[in-house]
Amino acid sequence: MKTTNKDKRITIRLTPEQYESICSRAKTAMMSPSAYIRAAAMRHKVCVVPGLKEMVHEMKGIGRNLNQLTMLANAGTIHEVNLKEMDRRLDHVYIRLSEIASMESR
Repeated sequence: MKTTNKDKRITIRLTPEQYESICSRAKTAMMSPSAYIRAAAMRHKVCVVPGLKEMVHEMKGIGRNLNQLTMLANAGTIHEVNLKEMDRRLDHVYIRLSEIASMESR
């Protein structure tokens, strides 16, 4: 990973409304205010994906469940698994990701 030494500083003055707006946007983007301002100033696209945090949480849960089932099957504890619920949850995540991707391409 490339490390950069950020030893230069730019100081700006903001109104309380501007400060709150920047902090709110940075929080929504899950970035620090400094990182958000740097990205915006360098004309990087700052993309906020509503619901992404929840989808990541859902995918992690599905992965944990699948890993536990795999371990139990390999240990011989279980011999048959009904994956209909997991399949339904994966379909939901796939549909939501497709919606987000189509919104992003606009």
